[in-house]
Amino acid sequence: MIEHLGETHIARLRRLIEAQYVQRPTGCGNSFDEILCWEIHENGMTFIWLAEKWSISLPTLGEIIRDHCCKLEDDPVVCHNKKDDKAT
Repeated sequence: MIEHLGETHIARLRRLIEAQYVQRPTGCGNSFDEILCWEIHENGMTFIWLAEKWSISLPTLGEIIRDHCCKLEDDPVVCHNKKDDKAT
């Protein structure tokens, strides 16, 4: 297995999970985000079941889901024209 320099623990887990779904495709897509959403929203997996399926701890699954959700957030936009608590 190829190690990726500078890869975070969460990024490594995402990559390893993606690779295993490539070997046994579900038809949901190839990206980790598509796999995660499919497992939870379409395949009916609970967090506990998914952690067991992926052989990771529940707190680690929580970190992976948090990482996924953070990537969905919009970039911040600072409003410098704020007056009386109202954006103008």
